Amino acid sequence: MNRVHQAFCCMFLFILFGNLIACKSNKNISSLNKNVQNHIFFTAEFDSSFNTEKWKNKWGIEWTNRTDECEIVPLKPNQSALRVFYPEGAVGPAEGGAQFPMVFSNTKELENTDGFKSLTLKYQLKFEEGFDFRLGGKLPGLMGGGDSWARSGGTQPDGANGWTMRFMWRTDGELVVYAYLPPSENQKWGGKQWGQDIDCNFFFEPDKWYVIEQHVNVGTPGKDDGKLIVKVDGVELLTLDDLRYGDINNEYHKIGGIFFSTFHGGNSSGWGPLNDSYLQFASFEVFN
Repeated sequence: MNRVHQAFCCMFLFILFGNLIACKSNKNISSLNKNVQNHIFFTAEFDSSFNTEKWKNKWGIEWTNRTDECEIVPLKPNQSALRVFYPEGAVGPAEGGAQFPMVFSNTKELENTDGFKSLTLKYQLKFEEGFDFRLGGKLPGLMGGGDSWARSGGTQPDGANGWTMRFMWRTDGELVVYAYLPPSENQKWGGKQWGQDIDCNFFFEPDKWYVIEQHVNVGTPGKDDGKLIVKVDGVELLTLDDLRYGDINNEYHKIGGIFFSTFHGGNSSGWGPLNDSYLQFASFEVFN
């Protein structure tokens, strides 16, 4: 092999090796971009402004129930939690827990939106030591636009007036999605007298913090192609792609807010906790 041939081979190998490195580098960059491409629309901690006009304006709060029974507790520097009280024997939102709908269009950041097709809600929660799960209770979840929070308490969606996807804990801390959805053509979802449990095959334990995520894609109006994904501590527990969130392309079909709704019940005395119980919430975030 003469020197010219040797030089040509060396140059070819150098270019080939460089391209391989570049491809690997670009792959890493693409992977990185994929991980950071989510756009965060809303993020907030509970702090000393809770239950004030400042807090209501920031969170887009339409109304409140029993928020004066909650307290703010410190977690670590620059972070605090909302401590919600569930009195012994209390059943339903009038007696225990707390409720308030966060409406995206009421917030400064999202006031010009008419709703979203796809979003993820993420927050932290901890059932304090001694929490009595009893028969079950509600936890926050995403909802449709307008007054979709009214799709609860046995008031079922009709395909044009919204939906709610609150979580629930059941006996022994079992996690479910408690869905108020319009009837789907596949006859799997909606059309129940009350909400419908969607099992997540997970159980909460008291005195432990969890990161809970709910992803919703409302799909196409009038079709059973809506999505639901649930994660706890980053582990995917549930994936569905055959739900119907609405029949009409209006604000109620789209994702319009968060229904912060938590209480024991049910509506009979058997749901009430046998002792005073407390649950903490922190670090709410909404992203696509």
